Amino acid sequence: MRDGTVAAIDVRDLTKVFGGGSQEVRALDGVSLTIARNEFFTLLGPSGCGKTTLLRLIAGFEQPSGGQLLLDGEDIAGRPPFKRLVNTVFQSYALFPHMTVAQNVAFGLEMQGWDGARIGRRVAEMLELVKMESLGDRRPGQLSGGQQQRVALARALANAPRVLLLDEPLSALDFKLRKDMQVELKRLQRETGITFVFVTHDQEEALTMSDRVAVMSQGAVQQVGSPDEIYERPVNRFVADFIGETNFLPAEVEAAGTRYRVPSGETLSGHDPHGHAQGAQVTLALRPERIDLLAQADEPVSGDLAGRVAQVVYFGTDTLYFLELDGIPGRFQVRVQNRNGAQAEFAAGAKVGVRVAADAVQVLVD
Repeated sequence: MRDGTVAAIDVRDLTKVFGGGSQEVRALDGVSLTIARNEFFTLLGPSGCGKTTLLRLIAGFEQPSGGQLLLDGEDIAGRPPFKRLVNTVFQSYALFPHMTVAQNVAFGLEMQGWDGARIGRRVAEMLELVKMESLGDRRPGQLSGGQQQRVALARALANAPRVLLLDEPLSALDFKLRKDMQVELKRLQRETGITFVFVTHDQEEALTMSDRVAVMSQGAVQQVGSPDEIYERPVNRFVADFIGETNFLPAEVEAAGTRYRVPSGETLSGHDPHGHAQGAQVTLALRPERIDLLAQADEPVSGDLAGRVAQVVYFGTDTLYFLELDGIPGRFQVRVQNRNGAQAEFAAGAKVGVRVAADAVQVLVD
């Protein structure tokens, strides 16, 4: 738990095994993490990493094989979904097609025995929150995908759950609408103060919406941190590779904690939070946008990497250069923002230099 804040969800050594014998699959393998109250927390990872299984365990749709799952300090393992103060918004939204928007939002409140006047006030409040107040009489089939999602959110928020679980709810939307709904989801979380747990495989969604992110792989949590921590200071190669674009360079520690020699013979300065000893073989991670691309004379400046431009790709806001570096295997990427029009500064075949600031080099644990 961070900075003494109160935990909404506390996951302790949680395990989930499906099948048995030779068919056994460990979907979760000793997962531990803490999600604070009023936090927008994202479970991020590729398909099959265990993020949806963890969400289903929190919701009560699956039961753990081992470990503890606490909600506001109470162990909820074994408690059925309807006895947890948790609601879920699914990919499909799961709206009742024969009911109006207002009736869909009211349904859960009716099941809880709320009186009619109270339900009416709450439905009006929820539709205003999701900016759907003028569409209460429509049916789901008369709404766009984004509008249907807003109804699903209103229904899930109506009974003020302690935690709202969102299982890749934006995946069915087109690009522009998905961007708009990212902003809306973050607004709703801030306005309601409810803990949101969001599942996605989309790195950009996770970085733009979350207070903190848990990156998962093969049933385990690889790293938990704020978006900038995950992006700028990945702890291992999987996280660095999964989040955004990254160059990886093999290197040998020349001076512990400060200098690293790459296969070309040049040395780079960098940050090593893992304390590798002199002579150790390590991997350096360098983000393409943190690198300066320079016109290169025949004799490179000491400390710079040298090479040639193999390919140029124009993206509108920036240009991506694929380089072949002298003495270093593989292709190296440099991303340069287009501040002065669309003309690429370097053409394919041009000799270039690569300058890397020390704060742009991250030494990985593997």
